[in-house]
Amino acid sequence: MQDKDHIKSIEKCFVILDCLYSGDCLLTLEEITQKTGYKKTTCFRLLKTMRTLGLLELSPATKKYKYGPRLVTVGLSALKNMNLRNSALPILQQLRDDTRETINLTILHGSEILYVERLISDYLVNVNVNIGDRLPVYCASMGKVILAFLPNSRMKKIISATKFEPRTDRTIVSESALIKELAEIRVKGFAINDEELEKGLRAVAAPIMNYTGEAFAAINIAWTTARRPDRAVFTEFAQKVMTAAEQISGLMGYNRNDTSLANVA
Repeated sequence: MQDKDHIKSIEKCFVILDCLYSGDCLLTLEEITQKTGYKKTTCFRLLKTMRTLGLLELSPATKKYKYGPRLVTVGLSALKNMNLRNSALPILQQLRDDTRETINLTILHGSEILYVERLISDYLVNVNVNIGDRLPVYCASMGKVILAFLPNSRMKKIISATKFEPRTDRTIVSESALIKELAEIRVKGFAINDEELEKGLRAVAAPIMNYTGEAFAAINIAWTTARRPDRAVFTEFAQKVMTAAEQISGLMGYNRNDTSLANVA
């Protein structure tokens, strides 16, 4: 029997939000109509309401919908009590104290990474990134390292939905180049960003695995070339960030010796 208190319109809104989450994060009215099976007029009214509430935004240029600022705010409030962030925080603080550099924690969000924690170094010069900000996976160390430890089918789906744009002259700008680097990252266990996102910025990242053995988050150590120009820092920090990521993964239920875990190769 149908629950008389069940409100179908709210349910439909969440179906639309799920479409944006599990898809490319950018969909037109026609694409949302096709994915949900709802009438076009119904989708239009729901989308208009969610835009008014700040839950969704519409790009005038592409006519595609994406998550809005209010939805991100609500999500960040939930993240305050999220198991990942709470469990990781003491380890992140120790890593910052050990390296004296900025430590970041992100989760995978569609074809982007979403910053959920950021411990800033005491230096005056720092990159202007805040909790709640997002970056494309292809030009960020944390995005690349998460991709490298996803099942191939999911990794390729995300890459195919990625629009490559150069941030600097070192940015990866092709699918083939990214796939080649991901194979190398999987062997090494960490990813670097050598001024690919912004000139003068370097970082090294490691994946955080869940109990199935699949990457869903990442941490990195970020620094500037002005403070640390020596490339040997990559090697020094790589071991530190992998150790920290492994500790957090363990808290998330990951066991590298459990043969029942998903094979991401």
